[in-house]
Amino acid sequence: MRFFSIMIAAPLLCTALVLMGGVVAWQNMEIDSLRHKLALTQRTAEARKQMIEEARLLTKAVSAPNVLTVTVTAYNPVEEQTDSDPLIAASMRKVREGTVAVSRDLFDQGWVFGKKIRIEGVGIFEINDLMNKRYSKRIDIFMWDEGQARSFGKRDIRAALLDI
Repeated sequence: MRFFSIMIAAPLLCTALVLMGGVVAWQNMEIDSLRHKLALTQRTAEARKQMIEEARLLTKAVSAPNVLTVTVTAYNPVEEQTDSDPLIAASMRKVREGTVAVSRDLFDQGWVFGKKIRIEGVGIFEINDLMNKRYSKRIDIFMWDEGQARSFGKRDIRAALLDI
């Protein structure tokens, strides 16, 4: 009788273990799915937060008194377009993407090193450099790639000095 109950119980235990293993695997898949959904939700929330912040900055820039139509160009770190040390800006900081040079008339109006500006349709930049004296009402965007700078060309665009 004991042998008989072991013969019946063993397959039932094996079946139960296989079923439990399947349940655990299914639960792990559900946990992975929930983690993925959480990561997507967090990324979406961060993207929305950034969009709201940019909208706030744009609203502030549009209502700011320091909105001008200026000529916007692009430059590269070469001596023909800068001075003898093309990798150091007039602010004594290294040149880098996301920065601009401004004409001296704008600089004299408060568009100084470290201030942020928004160039309509292009983005938000930090003032890091000065342009040659011969230019006025002008902003030069720093770009590493000469082809990219050439394709940017010369544009008359509204720019705003941001108070951030």
